[in-house]
Amino acid sequence: DALRNRTVEELQELQENAEEIERLALESREVQELQLEREMALAANRSLAEQNLKFQAPLETGRADLSNKYEELQELAERCKEQKAKLEKFSAAMHPQALLDLLQVESQKIEEESEKMAERFLEGEEPLETFLERFAVMRKLSHLRRVRVEKLQEMLRKSEAAQEPGRDSRQRPAPPPLPGAPDPP
Repeated sequence: DALRNRTVEELQELQENAEEIERLALESREVQELQLEREMALAANRSLAEQNLKFQAPLETGRADLSNKYEELQELAERCKEQKAKLEKFSAAMHPQALLDLLQVESQKIEEESEKMAERFLEGEEPLETFLERFAVMRKLSHLRRVRVEKLQEMLRKSEAAQEPGRDSRQRPAPPPLPGAPDPP
């Protein structure tokens, strides 16, 4: 707008005066608006930066806490894996068949020990009183283990029978043949 009212001579003089061109440009409405927007953007950025700085300490503390909790989680997960492995090992050792095998071995050992003791007694190597005390305890233990082995074997048989696929419940066994009737082919 400032240049519209000027003559050609004034515009030519203005063209040679760089300071005047700069002054006119700085005074123009568009440049003034851009300058105002720039200052407002700088102020908004400064305000946001100050707000962000307020959150910096809690954020760093939170990051450190999160890092510590993650390390604790890793340690707990490792301990959990170790405990699970121990539990699986223990569980395998407590399998009924494994228990039966162990009990049978121990039963056989006590049986052999009592037989050896009886032989030593018969050979005169063991006094009567000692023999009677120890032999009675060993035989009692031997009988208890034998009973337990038998019960565990029975339980395992029942368990295996229950797990086997049985006959179809809709199929019925054939009726027994009538007396005097010919045998079916």
